[in-house]
Amino acid sequence: MARHPGTDRPVFQWAQEHGEVGGVHTSHHQLSATLRGEGVEVVYVDTGSAARALWALPGLRRRGLHLLHLTRLWRAMVLAPAFALLRGRTVLVLHSGSTSGQVARMPWWRRRALVLALHAYDEIWAVNDEIGAILPDRLRSRVTVVTPFDASAAPVPSPNSRDPHALALATNAGLAHYNADLGVEAVEQVRRTWPDATLTVLAYGNDTEAVQALRDRAAGEPWLTVAFDTPPAEVSAVLSRVGTFLRPTSWDGDSVIVREALAAGARVVASDTAPRPEGVVLAPLTAAGLAGAVVEGGPVSDGSGLAQTTLAQAAHASRAAL
Repeated sequence: MARHPGTDRPVFQWAQEHGEVGGVHTSHHQLSATLRGEGVEVVYVDTGSAARALWALPGLRRRGLHLLHLTRLWRAMVLAPAFALLRGRTVLVLHSGSTSGQVARMPWWRRRALVLALHAYDEIWAVNDEIGAILPDRLRSRVTVVTPFDASAAPVPSPNSRDPHALALATNAGLAHYNADLGVEAVEQVRRTWPDATLTVLAYGNDTEAVQALRDRAAGEPWLTVAFDTPPAEVSAVLSRVGTFLRPTSWDGDSVIVREALAAGARVVASDTAPRPEGVVLAPLTAAGLAGAVVEGGPVSDGSGLAQTTLAQAAHASRAAL
């Protein structure tokens, strides 16, 4: 087991340790597993539970690396005063591909407050470089673009046989930008060529009316299955079984489940609305375009626009600076 210098300097993970399944949860748990495997102490400050977070507070007197995992910038603003007082090095980890959109929707005074708040963090790690483009030079130098997926900590692909005409897609609470309905329509068109094609929708997060609408639709379609809050091991089994993982999102970051699907050996067909990892088949964001890419193929991403630096690699570099 490789040990890195400064194993006495803990890494504090400010994240929902027991939060909902999804990309952020997978990402910080992969990071924890990688660091612990290398002999680094990892402590959770559970932002999803005030009671569990209080248990971690005495340990914050120690000097260490503090990683705040967020998707919403306003939370970084709220927590900035506390992070300015912590001992050690502080990092804001932005997992969402919506960062630039969040800033664009802010009034000018809130943007100014955001810039001031970000001075509380020694570093900013983001899944794309959009955050850097909106920051002044004095903050831009603090930005590191990272990939939130670590193949070294990914589950081993299932030995089960793969069904080339089985597809899957994921949606967080049926939110509109995941376009789960569009994915279903695309598979309906795929079935004109592949009558045996099936689709598994992996839904997670809040159990909303949109998720229930997907269930209602599946009740009348024997080829369509909707699973909710599927445990990580079962998600891995699905990704190891399907021939194609479909990602029809309107916008995206460096999606963890896309990386998981590739690591599991599935082909990935994704909308051409965001940078995609190397090997992903790109398609227009239409039912016909997605269906055509599934059946006939299409242009393949070379990975441009996404980082190769993992969270663990960035963490080691930051700990070296403590």
